[in-house]
Amino acid sequence: MQGETKKDHNRDCTCGTHTEHLCYLQYEGFHYAHRAEYKALVQDAQFICQGCGRTAKRSDSLCMPREL
Repeated sequence: MQGETKKDHNRDCTCGTHTEHLCYLQYEGFHYAHRAEYKALVQDAQFICQGCGRTAKRSDSLCMPREL
């Protein structure tokens, strides 16, 4: 989206699947290019990231998940 500031992702995450975390996906623009898939990841959220505050359905979509 034009004029939107791009939020950084957690560059300190040492998880081998960081490229599947919401912060990384959003940084790469996944939420614009693949709206339905992104919505499925966040809809009916059960977990919150203690780092960025994003919420997700599954804990493996976040760097530092905590149950809601």
